[in-house]
Amino acid sequence: MPHGTTARLADPRRRLSFAAAPKASWAAALSSPPGPARFGLQLDDRSFLVARGRGLIGREPVAPNGEQPTHLVTLTDPACSVSRTHLEFGVGNAGLWVRDCHSTNGSDIEFDGRVTPLEPGLAVPVRPASTIHLGARRVRVCTVECRAVIDAVTVEWGAASRVGCRRERNQDTLGAHPPVFVVADGIGSHGAGDLASHQAVQALLALAAHPPVTAEMFNRALADARARIARIPAPEGDRPPGTTITGVIVTHFHGVPCWMVVNLGDSRTYRLDAAGLHQISVDHSVAQKLIDSGVVSQSAPRQMPLRNMLSRAVFGEVEHSPDVWRLPIEFGDRMLVCSDGLWSAVDDSTIRQVLQTKRDPQAAADALVDTATHAGGSDDVTVVVVDAAAIRPPVYSDLPTGAMKPVEFRRDSADDDVGFPGAQRTRWHT
Repeated sequence: MPHGTTARLADPRRRLSFAAAPKASWAAALSSPPGPARFGLQLDDRSFLVARGRGLIGREPVAPNGEQPTHLVTLTDPACSVSRTHLEFGVGNAGLWVRDCHSTNGSDIEFDGRVTPLEPGLAVPVRPASTIHLGARRVRVCTVECRAVIDAVTVEWGAASRVGCRRERNQDTLGAHPPVFVVADGIGSHGAGDLASHQAVQALLALAAHPPVTAEMFNRALADARARIARIPAPEGDRPPGTTITGVIVTHFHGVPCWMVVNLGDSRTYRLDAAGLHQISVDHSVAQKLIDSGVVSQSAPRQMPLRNMLSRAVFGEVEHSPDVWRLPIEFGDRMLVCSDGLWSAVDDSTIRQVLQTKRDPQAAADALVDTATHAGGSDDVTVVVVDAAAIRPPVYSDLPTGAMKPVEFRRDSADDDVGFPGAQRTRWHT
């Protein structure tokens, strides 16, 4: 394992082992027919949502006659080129449709270089790769997968991102391309944070082409992220760009399907299972250092003035070491990957309640973003929810002799003295 990477693997002896699949089966599994596609709406401020039903878009969208649409999308528009309730959209048997709500400046659909005005009040279908023009604002339409079979594991996922009320542009970037599910949060006090988070996510998504992913492969992808960020020109007077990165990669370890959890910064990855909600990642922040040293309580970060000050992140010219965990996948696991816009506004008990009550991962992601917004959160908020929906029946056999054994394992993360709060500190390696 490369120097500087902390690896933790939960004790697999209390779980059933799985037969190791041939390496080729991973590529075959990832190329298998995906689940039903959904339609994503990418706003020009880098907010993102998946259309699950009827919705309204505008400066202050209001549903008529007390109706309750699935989505109410608010667009900031100081020039008022967007009407209060500008556009209606929905998903039917024929796919995504939109309807101009008799807006002041009208709506257009652009596809393959051709712009077509919408007739007010008339619902029309919209093809993927189209751009919807609403006054001075733009919405890009894309298809979004939500289910995949990765070797022995079937995963389902949902994702959502919303720009903060005090921001003109979302600094967060999400990536959901099986087996890689990640969130990056561009550092707001540095320049070009949105570009840094985008480049970090793109570097990690490249791992999807080479399963199964190992810790060494992740480290190479992280080095590529640093190189990409180093090439971003810093705005005059700003500090060099940087970003957090956290997420989960579906892989295996000696035949055991695993979540590989990775982290740098204070975005977070949680796991919800039969035992409850657990924060897997450990914040790389001044606040977390004070918690570890006993100076402040675990609940203090939400109130601390220095809670956003990071001790580690992804920069172009500085090589901070990441944390990497491997956790055996169990049927029913639900993984949550999020930026600090969620956990800084919503407490863990509320997060747990939403994850437990919303069965569909996309509905859970939408609800968490809504909850953070309604709680008064002003930061960008991004959420990816990944479910272990099915696992191929296990083979009742022992793990290979000597495959995993408890050893004295030195801490080789030089930046911070971190661990998994409340978990056993036993580490495993081959």
